[in-house]
Amino acid sequence: LRPGASNLVSTVAAEISRTYPDQIVGVEGHTDNDPVIGNQPWRNNHELSVARAMAVYDVLVTSTRLQGNQLFVVGHGSNHPVVSNATQEGKQRNRRVELVIYPEQKSR
Repeated sequence: LRPGASNLVSTVAAEISRTYPDQIVGVEGHTDNDPVIGNQPWRNNHELSVARAMAVYDVLVTSTRLQGNQLFVVGHGSNHPVVSNATQEGKQRNRRVELVIYPEQKSR
C-alpha cells in the first residue's frame, strides 16, 4: 500500500462498520491492461489484482472492526476498467481496490 493508505482504509472501514455493521464486504482488486513484465512476484494481472486486494484485506482484519467472516477477496485483473486505458492517467485510475457492500449479511 502507498504511504497513508492504511489510514484511509481504516477511515472507510469505520464508516462501513457504522453504517453497514452486518453486511458482507467484497475487497475487489483491479489493474490496468498492461502486462506484468520483468522480475515481479505476479505472473499476470489477476494475481496482481488479488495481491492488491489482499493488502487491503490485511489492514481491514488487523486494524479495524470488520471481521474476516464479513469479507471476501476478489481479483478482477483488467476486466473492469472504470476509464479507458489509453492514457497513463486512465491506467492509474484503473489500478485500484474497491470495497463493495453486498446485501448479504455475515454469519453470526
